[in-house]
Amino acid sequence: MTIPIQAQVTNPVTGVFGTGQVQFFTTSGAWTVPLGIGKVRVRLWGAGGNNATTASNLGTGGGGGFALKAIYDLSGVTSVAITVGAVGATATTSTALTSGTSSFGSYVSATGGSYSGFAQGQLGGTGVGGDINTSGGAGVFQGATTTGSGGGSASVFGNGGSGSSGGASTPNLGGAGAGSVSSTTAYAGFLGLAGYSTTIAPQSGLNPFSIDFIGTGAGGNTSFAGVNGGGGGTGSLGGFPGGGAGYFGTSGTYAGQGLVIVEW
Repeated sequence: MTIPIQAQVTNPVTGVFGTGQVQFFTTSGAWTVPLGIGKVRVRLWGAGGNNATTASNLGTGGGGGFALKAIYDLSGVTSVAITVGAVGATATTSTALTSGTSSFGSYVSATGGSYSGFAQGQLGGTGVGGDINTSGGAGVFQGATTTGSGGGSASVFGNGGSGSSGGASTPNLGGAGAGSVSSTTAYAGFLGLAGYSTTIAPQSGLNPFSIDFIGTGAGGNTSFAGVNGGGGGTGSLGGFPGGGAGYFGTSGTYAGQGLVIVEW
């Protein structure tokens, strides 16, 4: 879809770019260069790392990376291929896997978070080739048969937070890492408010009038999913875009997929 950005104040870090038109890509495709447009700005999130499971093969996922890049010369370019990072299949061994990279042609990309089994928490992805490149937080695991929490996605404000077995922390600049079943609260994101155990869900902090705040939500806790890029708590999903999965006892897709946003 394409939406207008109404005022520069709604994007406190990046402002309005070009004519203020914005297009979101949640599936891979191509961006067609509009007539008369010679510059573009792109922001990308890689997919969050998925989970891993068998009887003795458990794990969590790192958050997806983030990149932002302005491209000022589109001479002779009519379209650019876009890849939106997909969440990888559940891991069944200790070999590290990585969820999908999001990319805008060969100009800029953001890698996905990693994950594997045997009680290993994994690293987040990172931006590659951007004017701003930040990294997702690491997933954390607390024992071979107990709990694990996913890392948060990165954002324009900074790196995502890592998962934790502790309580609440100071806010992370990117999506927050999740708390585990043993903690009383999840981590807060830059604006997202943390959840409390199984009673109060985390809040997203998403400002619907600004794309700068995408990927800054809070991590989940216990049975709560992360929101707006926050990591998944134990038994919970990572938030879209790019939140890492918490520990799951079953196979499936539990992390947040990637996202590409084009401005012109």
